[in-house]
Amino acid sequence: MTRRICVMGNSHTAALKGGWEESGGRKDLAPDFFGALSDGMASLSFENGQLIPQEPAAAEFFGRISGTGRGVVPGDYDLFLLCGMGMFPVSVFNNYKNFATPSTRNAEAPYFVSDACLDDLLWEQISSSMMMHCARLVRQVSEAEIFLAWQAFYAETLFSIEWRAQQMQPLLDSNDQDYVLERMCKVEDRLRNEGFSVLRQPGNTITKGIMTKAEFSRGSVLFREELNKPHRENDVFHMNSSYGAQCWQAWEI
Repeated sequence: MTRRICVMGNSHTAALKGGWEESGGRKDLAPDFFGALSDGMASLSFENGQLIPQEPAAAEFFGRISGTGRGVVPGDYDLFLLCGMGMFPVSVFNNYKNFATPSTRNAEAPYFVSDACLDDLLWEQISSSMMMHCARLVRQVSEAEIFLAWQAFYAETLFSIEWRAQQMQPLLDSNDQDYVLERMCKVEDRLRNEGFSVLRQPGNTITKGIMTKAEFSRGSVLFREELNKPHRENDVFHMNSSYGAQCWQAWEI
């Protein structure tokens, strides 16, 4: 049986859309790809039986990128998959160098706080993100299963960017990759308690435990209809269609 799946997100949706097209997709799923650029999804609303951004430019892009020319009619879909939109443990990476906890090995950090403190900080970040605005809105109007996908870890090419390398290196030197993953687990527990399913980055795309292999970021493209405009050189945030193809192959949806 082929199930219809609504994929929604921001610029990170390009990797999944390109991956679907590159790999030939899956016989058990029939996707439509919706989304908006920048913070356009923050205005997603339910109006006249459709999920669509209220910001005019975002609404126009939302309908055009999907090929439907309209918003999402929830009853048309058996599943929802939301990606990007701030679903990333940025506060964990940003605070690691300065804040040690009982679970870290970072002896150089000038401050010491509880794990719970940083768990709450990450949850506050995720809970207030575009991802959760959209996920909770979809839940209000549909009983279908909703999958939330973590954004890919930073690409390993970030070591060519001095300030990002300085931020990441202490974490790797202390072998605290498990600390990051545990913080993500705590978020996942809260998401499941709200009735959402969570998808993680495929293991074969990961290096150093918490980074993405360079081959899955090189050649990433902007979220546009033709998927042929590259990101700026050394974009460490967005992944390419090969990454998207791995996701469709690995994810149990």
